[in-house]
Amino acid sequence: MDDSGAVTIGKDLTTYPDLSEGIFDSLRDATEDLDLGLSELLANTDLFLHATSVGENALFEREGAETGLLATAGFEETLHATRGGYGRWSGLPFEQVKDIINTDKPEPLLPRTRIKGVSERAYRDRIVENIDDEEVLKSIDALVEDGVESVAACLLWSFSSPEHERRIKELLSERYPELYVTISSDVSPTMGEYERTSTTVLNAYLGPTAEEYLTNLRSTLSEYGFDGLLLLMFSHGGLVSREDAIERPVGLIESGPVGGLLGSQFVANRRGIDNVISTDMGGTTFKVGVIDDNRIEYADEPMVGRHHYQFPKRDIHSIAVAGGSIISLEEGTNVPQVGPESAGSDPGPACYGRGGDRPTVTDVDLIQGYFSPEYFLGGDKTMDPDHAYEVFDERVADPLGKPTEEAAADIYKLINSIIADLLRETTVEKGIDPRKFSLVAIGGAAGMHAASYARELDIPEVLVPYTASVNSALGLLSTDVTHEHLDVQGIKPPFDADQVNGVFDDLSATAREKLIDEGFDAEEVVLDRSISMHYQRQVHELLTPVKAEGRLTDEDVAATVDRFEDLYEQRYGQGSAYKEGGIEMTEFRVRGVGPLSTPELNEHPVSESNPERARLGTKEMHFEAAGGRIDGVLYDFEELTPGDEITEPGVILTPVTTIVVNPGDVAQMDRYKNIRISVQEGTNE
Repeated sequence: MDDSGAVTIGKDLTTYPDLSEGIFDSLRDATEDLDLGLSELLANTDLFLHATSVGENALFEREGAETGLLATAGFEETLHATRGGYGRWSGLPFEQVKDIINTDKPEPLLPRTRIKGVSERAYRDRIVENIDDEEVLKSIDALVEDGVESVAACLLWSFSSPEHERRIKELLSERYPELYVTISSDVSPTMGEYERTSTTVLNAYLGPTAEEYLTNLRSTLSEYGFDGLLLLMFSHGGLVSREDAIERPVGLIESGPVGGLLGSQFVANRRGIDNVISTDMGGTTFKVGVIDDNRIEYADEPMVGRHHYQFPKRDIHSIAVAGGSIISLEEGTNVPQVGPESAGSDPGPACYGRGGDRPTVTDVDLIQGYFSPEYFLGGDKTMDPDHAYEVFDERVADPLGKPTEEAAADIYKLINSIIADLLRETTVEKGIDPRKFSLVAIGGAAGMHAASYARELDIPEVLVPYTASVNSALGLLSTDVTHEHLDVQGIKPPFDADQVNGVFDDLSATAREKLIDEGFDAEEVVLDRSISMHYQRQVHELLTPVKAEGRLTDEDVAATVDRFEDLYEQRYGQGSAYKEGGIEMTEFRVRGVGPLSTPELNEHPVSESNPERARLGTKEMHFEAAGGRIDGVLYDFEELTPGDEITEPGVILTPVTTIVVNPGDVAQMDRYKNIRISVQEGTNE
């Protein structure tokens, strides 16, 4: 995006194992439209914003660093114990949870032999037993001799008394400066012994991989003439420096999907929409996030690969249903299954003609008639429909004893029903009425399904952004440099405003100083405050925003407590509040924001509707609302102009995605070149 708001999209396939190759392939794709060379583009670039899945990839492929852990003596089993029985099934699909005999805890990131106990003890904010440097060094030497590349240290009560962890970090840095070191008081300074330990180990496990990747990326960018600022997206919804990302790579987890969610918010806000269900359907997973009154919640229990961790992360739920998800039949019953296995980008779906021999969601979409092979991705990529039909018949239609197109229609409906179930779980089951929300569809595959799964929840409109397939990148452009600072307390009624202000004053000073050090002026720094509260004798907390500005009065504190109770009943139902138990303030959080200038999107003049100029022809397509296959219209997105309204069923073909318009729905291009679909209620049932 340039200063005028003009957006240029560059996109290419993910490249394994070196993800940075895909970045530069995408940049080269963009330079073709700009009529620039790659070096010329980067030499004139001020900000390079990036979200990466390098952390998740290292975790899922078990290619992180050889890691060791230093723990308080007597608590070496915390990581392996997880949460006891809960650890056996947390993060598993419901079908596997029911099979309790065959459940087990997630595979630990390090063996017990690489966990060393350290004699020391703290309690709250005081040291009970001093740490012994010699004992620590012996443990470190043993870990290094065992081949560790990275060391995590997580001691009891270090979130209140971090002195011993800091000493361990000093000893490690002096003796083995080449080792990557993570201490829990730096990455997860909050309560929760297992989660804090898991977070620290996860950060250490990912650290060396992230450091190598980001160092190489910066070096390559410099080789092409880039001399600007490289910022990374974090899962809390803000941007951080490369150095911060290397220190806390756990924050990179799901940074791309969070960027997509922010991009949905950005697009919706331009249309004056504050209530949004953002759905992201790419190649491997379907993700959903809710924006309620323009506010995005934080996840209660972040988890990756069944490993719990504690780091501020925007609330996104996902299932393994996406364009590359493989369609199979359950052994013994022949019941169709969608995912979780994916064909990925290599070899990809069978219709890509790259060797894929198992049917995927994308192949089902092709059989439904929603692709036009000659216009696939703007004509830049080829398709092999015959191979898709052949593979689908062999593995799905023939075993089911159904004609190809009937079987594909059934699977298409199943896909949308699975997605609709997830949407109900993230809205209706949390007290949110989806009928009062707009649905934003992002990711390369969402446009072919969005209007159908929106109809199942009576969501009145779907918005497919112009940037749908690269919406994560748009989200990065819409956010700011951000740091989260927190302090664990245990404040019980009666609440005193002076005590609350004292905690916030310290956190605010730290947040402001951090951003000033990064080049922001003190007067432009924005500070957002919130408090985690719970009813006493309950475990789970709710993060509650403080809406008052400046120093808080007793009335402001009381209003924040009332807001907590409102949120509690919204989450758990009318009358669920446990007022008799009393409320405790457990964690104070300040979000420091250094604002970046965000270019506005280009607005285009809106003219009288004339979609005929974009009409490419017709082809047979299946629509549930039509009761079968009918002739649908093919529209060229590039020939549509703002104001064009499509009332006939068909598909809109863009260079990066395909958008299905069902019978009864009306699609219109807005002044930002987004496609808005008015969904006819109940026609898909």
